[in-house]
Amino acid sequence: MLTPFVLYPVCDNLTPDGSRMHCFYSGVFVTIMAVFILICIALSYLGRLQNLSLAAASVTAFMCWVIPHEIIGLCGNSEHLCRASTMPHAGIFSAVIIVLAVLCMTFNFITGKVR
Repeated sequence: MLTPFVLYPVCDNLTPDGSRMHCFYSGVFVTIMAVFILICIALSYLGRLQNLSLAAASVTAFMCWVIPHEIIGLCGNSEHLCRASTMPHAGIFSAVIIVLAVLCMTFNFITGKVR
């Protein structure tokens, strides 16, 4: 949740017409989706629909990588912060969330705690 604006901030450059660049909107999207992931993880921790909330968290984490790269877009310059720092780190965090959620779902299935 802190990746796009606190830990690894997106570039704050404006386009020639004065509007925000695509990376700003990608950062907003990642932040909003991170709030949803946090809610899903909290629900799972509290024992509410554990596997469903973990599956939702992993799908959302995957969307945090795909949507900014494929739909919203990033800066055209590969040296800008969004391409060089923000989105690679967001991708790593997304991958970690997906792997941990899948491991937790597998552990729940093996131990018979499927809810």
